Amino acid sequence: MTGKEIANILVQRLITEGFIVHRYNSHTTSSIYIKLDYGLSCGIRIADHPGKKKYSYRFNVIKDYVGDKVVIKDGLICRFFDFTELEKVIQAVKQEKQDKINKYGLQNYNKYMERESKDDLYTRFKKMEVKKK
Repeated sequence: MTGKEIANILVQRLITEGFIVHRYNSHTTSSIYIKLDYGLSCGIRIADHPGKKKYSYRFNVIKDYVGDKVVIKDGLICRFFDFTELEKVIQAVKQEKQDKINKYGLQNYNKYMERESKDDLYTRFKKMEVKKK
């Protein structure tokens, strides 16, 4: 499978799980970036190559990934998955959201999402919708 196919599967599944999903396809690499609930439930990087050292993503889905599944980088927990582990990605993302709701409360989680939705980042990322069959 390609990164685009992986992204399409994840986007549709995450929307059906109740996430607000934004997607950005890199213009310079084959990487695809997905933001969840305006970043409150973090983001996913999908790629067929390692990422740039200066950037960190909570969830990384990398083709043929071999290595540590969890890395702490600059105090941020980064999780790594292979293209074959999409169910694990979905579960990890759902747990991230639940942990944030437990921490902030649902009302504050929604308020924080509203605030983050005004970020300029979302002029570059495209809001995704459920595909009609």
